[in-house]
Formats: sequence, structure tokens, C-alpha cells
Amino acid sequence: MGSLTVRAALAALAGLALLSALSCRGGDGNGLRIVFDSDRDGDRDIYIMNGDGTGVRQLVNEQGRDFEPDVSPDGKTIAYASQPKDSDDTQLYLMDIDGGHRRRLTSSAGAALVVTDDYPHWSPDGGRIAFQRTTATEEGVDADLWLIDVKTGEETQLTDTPEAWDSTPSFAADGNSVLFESNRDRQGTDIYRLDLRTQEVVRLTSDPGNDLEAKESPDGGHIVFGSERDGDYEIYVMDADGGNVRQLTRNGADDRCGHWSPDGSHISFYSERDGDREIYVMRADGSEVRRLTNSPGNDEVPVWAD
Repeated sequence: MGSLTVRAALAALAGLALLSALSCRGGDGNGLRIVFDSDRDGDRDIYIMNGDGTGVRQLVNEQGRDFEPDVSPDGKTIAYASQPKDSDDTQLYLMDIDGGHRRRLTSSAGAALVVTDDYPHWSPDGGRIAFQRTTATEEGVDADLWLIDVKTGEETQLTDTPEAWDSTPSFAADGNSVLFESNRDRQGTDIYRLDLRTQEVVRLTSDPGNDLEAKESPDGGHIVFGSERDGDYEIYVMDADGGNVRQLTRNGADDRCGHWSPDGSHISFYSERDGDREIYVMRADGSEVRRLTNSPGNDEVPVWAD
């Protein structure tokens, strides 16, 4: 009986420590923070807040659209997409976690094309970023996956599917593969895995509804993704091989864009369950859902930062 009491006490202390980390004021860099984009000031910009939703601070305040942030593994740099005012092209930029030292990463825009570089996602070692490049010409619109070396700027095209839409890439936890969504096998979208060593592509989902925005857990064991297989977008999780799919949210709302916390214990996402799109966080099993933002605009793409 005594050993059970000790184990229960230790479990309670561990739970309190996790809640403390999630709610810690992150201004000194010691607690978890969340970076997201929002149109709360009239156009879309990048913001950061503490893990409990307090201390919201705007990092970018430029005319145009600054959106889809992702934080480097060391927590020091944000990659994001930016479309300046009066421009049709969208390129990737980097900035420090405090919003300083903003610099352009991709330069793909050309006079004959409308180019959109977006959905950046850092490799686990922080050396590369996977992203989606969409080009619009008179012949049509094409979306493929690319890699860019952060230091050298060297780009590598990963997919070339003129008849399909390859989108929203994200690195696996070991850095050896990239997850993405595509309609290459049907009209709707499914989740795929591209092995960067062999170039082999494996289809992970095949449900009639659209599956999208896949992110692998820090331990490489699970994948969180959004799906409308039940009629509206909800958050799901599955094993890394595509098996054992289970639904985490059931709200009849637009729950999307799940991101794992660094320790894999929580998932952040955005939802329209209370009107505008707001940021929420829940445990990885779908329990204890908490709303973090309540802005007059739409808050989206919540990613974690140490």
C-alpha cells in the first residue's frame, strides 16, 4: 500500500510539473510558448504568446500577409511565408524568435509566373526547411514539394506531379522522410510519406474524406492530422505507419492544424467552435481541451517554441 501511495504522489507531482511548464510565463525563455498567425489587426501577421495564452505579442507588423510560421528546433528562429502588399508572389522569410533580424529565404518569384512558397517546416537538425511551391501559369496551377538549405540557400525539388497537388510537407522526427498531403491517387487528399533516401512514396491514408496537415510526434510513433472523414474537419491521430486511426475531437466545427508540443504530451490546433478561428490546446489523447485565444479576428497555425 505504501508503494502505491508513493507512485500516486510521484504521478501527481509529474502532472503538476507539466501544467506549470505549459502555463509558465515565457518571456524569459524558460517556459513553453506558442507562435501563431492572426488577422486580428486587419491583415495577417505573426504573434507569440505564453503556453497558457497570456502575454500575446506581435512579432511582425507589415502591410500584406505574414503567415504559416514554424519554429526551428532550437527555438531561436521562425520561418514563415510573406506576401507583401500589392504583390501576387509569396516567399519564405526567417526572423529571430523575438521578431528581429528578418531576412528573405527564397527568391523564386519570376516575371512570367505567380509563385507561392509557403508551408515551411524545419528539419529536426535545423539545417533544412521543407516547403510547398505553387506556380501559376497560363497552362494552370501546379504545387510540389521542395527543400532549401538554410545556410546555403540551395534548393532541391522533391516532387514533380503536374497533374496532382502535393502540399503541406513536414519532416518526420528522424529527418529521413517528409509527410505531405496529395490528391495524386484520387480527387480528395490523403497523407503520404516520402523517403528522402530512396525517394519511395508510401500512401498512409485512404479514407473518402480529405486528410491533411500531418505532423509526426517527437518520438516518431504517431501522426496527428486533420480530416473531414466524418463530415467536418476534426483532429485525428494514427500510428506512424498509418494504422490505428483514432478521432480526438468531435465538435462539428473546423478543427485543424494540429502541432505536437516538444515532449509530445499536448497538441495545439485552431478551431471555429466558438465563432472565429481561435487557438486551443489539448492533451495528446484528446482530453482537457483549453481555449487559449479570444481575439476579434482569426488565429491560426499554432506551433510550439521552447
